[in-house]
Amino acid sequence: MGNYKISIFGGTVFGILPNLPIEDIMVTVCMAIIGTISSYVITLVLRWIGKRIERQ
Repeated sequence: MGNYKISIFGGTVFGILPNLPIEDIMVTVCMAIIGTISSYVITLVLRWIGKRIERQ
């Protein structure tokens, strides 16, 4: 039964993949990178603010 699930998933993915324009994939990758970087920077800023508040 497990092989059927893998086959169905693989068929679905490889059936959809050729229909996606490369521009949409690139936009999605760029947005993911920007979101990751901004999340990391905000986390660092909030930690820095938290440490400054604790010192006072």
